[in-house]
Amino acid sequence: MSLTKGELETLYRNESRAILKERLLLVLKAEGDGMIPSLVAKGLHRSRSWTPDLLARYRKEGIDGLEN
Repeated sequence: MSLTKGELETLYRNESRAILKERLLLVLKAEGDGMIPSLVAKGLHRSRSWTPDLLARYRKEGIDGLEN
């Protein structure tokens, strides 16, 4: 249930909720750009352990997995 990079970019640009926007950026960089998740976390000033859980939720549930 993955989205294309273009679809992720559109969702990111149109999202108004900061927490979801940050999570979309994680997915966009890790899945869309192929960046190493721990480096994305570092760039977002988050712990490395933050990324695997969110990426797993995204892969399993899609965008709904990024909600709280």
